[in-house]
Amino acid sequence: MCSKWRGLCGILSLAGSLTLFGCGSSGNSYVRVVNASPGLSNFTVQVGQTGIVSSLPFGTEGVQQQGQYSTTDTSGNYRPLGAGANQKMIVYSTPGTTLASTTQSFIKSTPYTIILESTALEFQVLTDNTAPSGGGLRVVDTSTMAGAVDVYITAVGATPGGTPAVGNMTYQQVTNPYLSSTSGSLEVQVTAAGNPSKVLAILPYTFASGKTYSIFVLDPPNPAAPIVPPKMQPVPGANAYGVLVTNDPVM
Repeated sequence: MCSKWRGLCGILSLAGSLTLFGCGSSGNSYVRVVNASPGLSNFTVQVGQTGIVSSLPFGTEGVQQQGQYSTTDTSGNYRPLGAGANQKMIVYSTPGTTLASTTQSFIKSTPYTIILESTALEFQVLTDNTAPSGGGLRVVDTSTMAGAVDVYITAVGATPGGTPAVGNMTYQQVTNPYLSSTSGSLEVQVTAAGNPSKVLAILPYTFASGKTYSIFVLDPPNPAAPIVPPKMQPVPGANAYGVLVTNDPVM
């Protein structure tokens, strides 16, 4: 039937393929979101035409509830997303009201973490498949207000000191590649850089052997002046900051 219209059929087939898979790509990448933007609550993250997450509480990670999409990831930690280059990524409060936007390329079969940061709302996108085979640990500084920090992994109740797991981190810095991980019931302690007596945040956490984790250093949950540029915000006192630890399954 198509013999007479072979050229037109070929064009229609190509157009259908591009619509289904995204320009220049096929298959899925996998994404999740971390909300590290204080005060951001009523929002939706969308990539292309795909909704990734809505109203994720500050200091947590996730995707839409499992069962609302088809996925091969039984952990529910990642959302399948059609792979492709230069996809438009937006955060909106209501349809048509864009709070922030950018473009991002997503590679087939690769997991990503999309981080929403600062009261001014910035994106940071991390690739989640660089952990060592025996598990590992990644530290991400998403705090715009803490200044340079040291991150210690200590016994529960221990005083931080000596060489930190990661030293002198600043906003948007990431340990890459992943660090070797330590297992057991421990504490993540964040201090001012070079000053272990000034503890900014503590989080007890049990790390399993052979697993991979990310540690996110967070701003205080209720900044004194939302929507004010980060460098102009007052710096809160000790123990006012937060820590988020996520399990990072590698696809």
